[in-house]
Amino acid sequence: MKRVEDLTKEIINTGRINNKFSYYLLYENGLLGNKPFIWNSIEEIKKSGWKKEICIRGRKGIAREKSRFNLTIEDAAKYVDQLKNEGIPPEKLTFNQSMPDEHLLIQGEIFRDQNIYALTYTTVKKPMNRAFEEETLHAKGLTAINLIKGNLFSTSYSDLQELFDFFPDSIIEFSSYDIDVGNLPNRNTIIWEVRNY
Repeated sequence: MKRVEDLTKEIINTGRINNKFSYYLLYENGLLGNKPFIWNSIEEIKKSGWKKEICIRGRKGIAREKSRFNLTIEDAAKYVDQLKNEGIPPEKLTFNQSMPDEHLLIQGEIFRDQNIYALTYTTVKKPMNRAFEEETLHAKGLTAINLIKGNLFSTSYSDLQELFDFFPDSIIEFSSYDIDVGNLPNRNTIIWEVRNY
């Protein structure tokens, strides 16, 4: 079996993230920019000392509607047990800090097609899937760039451009806030996903 380092180099060298496994490999190793605080189990969360609300998301093969937001650790543990009873093992789940949705500015997906940016976005202050149910907007070209530049800190904008340098044909999913967020300093934007699948 290939080592993690070899797989990581291979993915970066191709400039494409073709599946969830590759995405999580890079994401969990901190190679896709600013991210929320993440954990792989309820036990990890407790050991970290985190006391605030958390979200639960499924890895590959778990339906998006199984995601839960803004749970206490106690409620999250109960939900993990419920999913286990439904046949979804805890190893198929990932956990992250709840994001400050009241501070959201813009969130969505951006990609480049022959160096022309296309943005699908929302300004609704809710988790992205729910926000898109209420408002889905589109922008292209200069309008898209101006929306991004107008809502991202310069550090976050630089991070986004760096991701496009490595993954020029990928879709980048993000959320931007009016405050610092995530595991990197002086950033207001979380990168949720970088993908070609």
